[in-house]
Amino acid sequence: MESRLAPHQPPAATEGGVHDPRVGPQAAEPALAFRRWIEGDGAEGMVLRAGRSRQGVAVAMAHTVTTTGDAPVLATSIRDQGALRHTVRTTLAPGAVLTLVKSVAYAADKDVDGAPGDDDALSSAAVAALAQATAIGLPALRQARTQALQDFWLSSDLAIEGAPDLERAVRFNLFQLLQGAGRDGLTSVGAKGQSGEGYEGHYFWDAEIFALPVLVYTRPAVARAVLEYRHRTLDGARTHARLMGHRKGALYPWRTIGGAECSAYFPAGSAQYHINADIAHAVRQYMDASGDDDFLVRHGAEILFETARLWLDMGHYNPRRGGRFCIHEVTGPDEYTAMVDNNLYTNAMAQAHLEYAAEVAARLGRERPDDLARIAGAIGLGAEEPEGWRQAAEAMYLPYDEASGIHPQDDSFLDKKPWDFAGTPADHHPLLMHYHPLVLYRHQVCKQADAVLAFCLLPHRFEAEAVRRSFAFYEAVTVHDSTLSAGVFALLAARLGLMDKALAYFKDTALVDLHDLHRNTGHGLHMAAMAGSWMALVQGFAGMHALGGTLRFAPTLPPGWTGYRFRLDFQGNRVEVAVGCDAATTYRLLAGPGLALSHHGQVAHLTPATPEQTLEGIRHAAL
Repeated sequence: MESRLAPHQPPAATEGGVHDPRVGPQAAEPALAFRRWIEGDGAEGMVLRAGRSRQGVAVAMAHTVTTTGDAPVLATSIRDQGALRHTVRTTLAPGAVLTLVKSVAYAADKDVDGAPGDDDALSSAAVAALAQATAIGLPALRQARTQALQDFWLSSDLAIEGAPDLERAVRFNLFQLLQGAGRDGLTSVGAKGQSGEGYEGHYFWDAEIFALPVLVYTRPAVARAVLEYRHRTLDGARTHARLMGHRKGALYPWRTIGGAECSAYFPAGSAQYHINADIAHAVRQYMDASGDDDFLVRHGAEILFETARLWLDMGHYNPRRGGRFCIHEVTGPDEYTAMVDNNLYTNAMAQAHLEYAAEVAARLGRERPDDLARIAGAIGLGAEEPEGWRQAAEAMYLPYDEASGIHPQDDSFLDKKPWDFAGTPADHHPLLMHYHPLVLYRHQVCKQADAVLAFCLLPHRFEAEAVRRSFAFYEAVTVHDSTLSAGVFALLAARLGLMDKALAYFKDTALVDLHDLHRNTGHGLHMAAMAGSWMALVQGFAGMHALGGTLRFAPTLPPGWTGYRFRLDFQGNRVEVAVGCDAATTYRLLAGPGLALSHHGQVAHLTPATPEQTLEGIRHAAL
């Protein structure tokens, strides 16, 4: 019986010998280099360090072996080229049992009292953690883990009746999100979570738009910690804004770990200014669901104000657009269309950001003037600035084409040559691996949901028929080369009553990693796509929308399902929603003081005295 420790070697970032830009550059050497062995006090292991940052990690392990017979047990450890192998050998009589308990503990520089780079301190910290775990014992550790998972499923349990494979997939996805989310205010949700080295562990806007909604409604304390990470890196965002030529405010980087921009690819990277509005949207979503004013005055308001300031420096009132507020030379979520004017998603999200920042400033002025004065003093916020945000939001330009009745993705999108989808060989997908970016930028083709995502996040800002027409248009020109896309299309298709389409897209996002649909799961799981499966179920099929502080539902039932249910936390309440095949939805208050919610516009009140209501009205098929 053998166990082994060794520095991890990532899989090659290629597909068929072609470099895969979805993964990012891969170092020729292992990311972590061996520094020294750990030995003594019953522990063995190693200390490793990153080549550039010099950040280190120590891993220590110990083994306890017992047998039910008298057979001798021989344990040996072999060190070879930076790898450590521990081997246990014995000969058992028939019916005898050998039990091996392997304990492993890790320590990183940030967890060590002492100067970064201290290998001895790292080693001691790992050995101490190992000793603590050994003292606690396997039964107690297992019980603590079991209890933590039971608590998680109490708030996030779900079922899909009639599709057990999809139920298992979404539950698997939720568990991976629980594993991958930072909890210390120092970390966020990496694009690959903790599951692989794709994208080099970086955090993107995916964390706020996809992962955070799941956490907000199932693990609000973790959602707060993820947002606290953005506040911790706010100084880095201020520095980034100055590097990008902005006089004040903050601009969060597209791709980061410690707060600095980690991408050198400007057109489809740093030009994604929408990340400021994405983070503001996440702050609002958390606040509407939690009412956590402590977070707002400690962290959230400063994030909102500093990022809102940037839009007035970035955009301008354009006389050629009737004085509307326009934002030029940005890239939206669709990375096959870069450096455009008035990207619909960016403008709509910036509008919501500016409105909300002004609203928060006004509320704090009324209710917590001392906190507002403290925040304004710390960042030099002028008393007139919130009114400037409100005016810019009111004048925001949102592209709309009268002739077609759709919302163009940007000012130039409809003028571009349509991509030859029929003439593109099947083996030339994803397009980014076979065509130069400039070729893609010149054509009418979308990598992923862009305007469609705006319709999902801000449904109250767009007229329903324009959304329906726009969905049909974008579905025809989107190749879904990004795993972010399918869940968004599923969500909007469900809201539109296009249930066959919604179910097909839902399967794609739910099974993206379990079935390796994009053939790159080996580089790590797709955390945002996993979160997208929950969003498609809850915000799509169930029609849940909560911006503004009121839970609203408009449930639908896809073909082949006989029902589904899920749980969520909202404003101190735990609610279960069960959609049945009998054209009824049951809402249950499982814990909390009670709340009012909306079902297809009908108000229901759940209280401890009346914790359950069943309301009629669901859609089964396309409108």
